[in-house]
Amino acid sequence: MKIHIIGSSGSGKSYFAEKLSKKFNIPHYDLDDIEWKRKYDIENEPGTKEKLLNEILKKR
Repeated sequence: MKIHIIGSSGSGKSYFAEKLSKKFNIPHYDLDDIEWKRKYDIENEPGTKEKLLNEILKKR
């Protein structure tokens, strides 16, 4: 099952995705984890973003 959730910034997409993931026992990938270094709130380098995305795609 694949579910794509879209919406504006701060609308609760990540929260909703996490809830769906738990309810249906499906993986959840937060694109913010690709875009940002969470610990530092700075943007990842383009090469890092590509590597992280490729790791997710390999799991599919």
